[in-house]
Amino acid sequence: MTLAITGLLYLGMFALAAGMSRHAPPLLAAQAKLAALRHPARWGWALVALSALLAIFAHDGGQALVLWFGLVPLVSAILLLGLTYRPAVPRAVVPVAALMVLLAPFV
Repeated sequence: MTLAITGLLYLGMFALAAGMSRHAPPLLAAQAKLAALRHPARWGWALVALSALLAIFAHDGGQALVLWFGLVPLVSAILLLGLTYRPAVPRAVVPVAALMVLLAPFV
């Protein structure tokens, strides 16, 4: 469950950052023209909400919710430091986060 929550939260925060005009060019690069990426902030809020719902309705709901509140600043710090020093790093973590979400039921 932790992998899915972390992966969804990272993908959501990445989409929220990509929705800002200042961060969109370094984060999206050549993919900025794709139709699915025209409103990344909407996708970002949906993914953040989905990760919160997953934490709320987990069988260890209280601990998962505390984990979610702890992961929000951690994931944000990873994005912030990646944007500051090397914008390619947050882009490279997106497939890893998606893989975390996909592999979560099997771990």
